[in-house]
Amino acid sequence: MRFRHHGPDTRLRGLVQGFWELEDAQLAWPEQNYSLPERTLRLMFSAETLRLGPSLTELRPLPPVVLTPFTRQPHRTVGQGRLRMLVAELYPWAARQLLGWTADMPPDALDAALSASPWGREVVGLVRSGEWTAAREALEGHLLALGHLRDGPGTGVLAAQRIYGSFGAARVADLAEELGVSARTLERQFVREVGVGAKTLARVVRFDEANTRIRSDPAVPMADLTFELGFFDQAHLIKEFRALSSLTPGAFASLAARRRQRVDLDLLRAAGEQHLDLERLPGFEPDPT
Repeated sequence: MRFRHHGPDTRLRGLVQGFWELEDAQLAWPEQNYSLPERTLRLMFSAETLRLGPSLTELRPLPPVVLTPFTRQPHRTVGQGRLRMLVAELYPWAARQLLGWTADMPPDALDAALSASPWGREVVGLVRSGEWTAAREALEGHLLALGHLRDGPGTGVLAAQRIYGSFGAARVADLAEELGVSARTLERQFVREVGVGAKTLARVVRFDEANTRIRSDPAVPMADLTFELGFFDQAHLIKEFRALSSLTPGAFASLAARRRQRVDLDLLRAAGEQHLDLERLPGFEPDPT
């Protein structure tokens, strides 16, 4: 499988974390994956038919353009088909302000409209033709055009950016004081501008940072994560991690250590092209026992 990661146009850095290109990955047999809450939403343009569902008996074809949901709980999915897609990782406020997304939308609420849009069809067509650079440039151009229609970052987006910068440790009360508004006003503006509540976003960002660090280094001391990510104590870390993943940090670290030989796409954020010898995509499904 060929994997390429690209940073966004400098004008999109406040909206897009990066772009992925996935090519020649074949899921010949149903592949089960255990998905965890993430701090970004993925806008995916697929050139192939990928069937996805909660179980083998409930697989259905995905639309050509899909915006992944912002989840607060782990969930299992089963997939089958070929992966050849361009993926844009969007910050929640970008999905909110550019695409009209909110966290309480059904998971596939925007997919049909995005797939039928002229720009969505254009990007999918370029991916099908193997014109990866043109596809990415077309997508960046459309996102820039949408971005020009919006005002500068409001109070909610500024608070969200600080939450990301602190890996979820920033407190809403402190952010409200820093930005010169009441906590209630900030929460209201946050939902309107970002699409999800401030406390919910902070929980997911902090959890995502914790599980990313564990996947990168399964031996990372839990005391370090507790201190660096602003948990009250290790009991608080364990409680939050279990609530958002159904696993303790220690169990997740053991699973990550056993799977170090498998490539983790979420950790491949270095620019450039990489060729990966994979029979199947990596996942983090807990052991049945």
